[in-house]
Amino acid sequence: MEKSVKKCGKRWMKAAILCCCMALPLTGCGFRGMNSWEWLKVADNVAGVLGASQITADEELFGERVRHDDDYVGSYNAQCQGSTGRDVVFGGGSIETRRLQVYGRILAEAGQATVRIRMNEEVVELEADEEGRFETELRLKSGGNYIMVDYEGFSGTVELISIRLPLDWDGKDALAFCPEGEGGR
Repeated sequence: MEKSVKKCGKRWMKAAILCCCMALPLTGCGFRGMNSWEWLKVADNVAGVLGASQITADEELFGERVRHDDDYVGSYNAQCQGSTGRDVVFGGGSIETRRLQVYGRILAEAGQATVRIRMNEEVVELEADEEGRFETELRLKSGGNYIMVDYEGFSGTVELISIRLPLDWDGKDALAFCPEGEGGR
């Protein structure tokens, strides 16, 4: 109960901060000289604040997460004994296109652990092979994208790694966020 009250309080605080961040540009003070790419960065930051509120806090994870350059990449390791619940490990909200490789291993002694990926409205469960290994490549579009692990009475080990891959320039990632002067097509 106390855990959910703390979670609710954090979400209200994040919502209040977000409202303040959104109200500042509406006032027009000091924002008149911004070009379109600067506005896109502001929009991406606002989306990031909203998306970050969905990520499980470090102290509430069943495992341990190490983030790398952003909330979408890093490593996660969990040693569980009868755990039930969900860890939203990586992801967030963004207007930026990303390409990731997600891989790892589930070694189950009892129960079940499932790696799920939510890309906006679409949800995909990763299938593990006979040795418990899984791997996929993701092309994340703008919106809310999350990598999570669902536990149901799970005892065992979960290893999960998410790395950033370069965007393809063959048209598959044609809507990639590319600020002026950085890369051309």
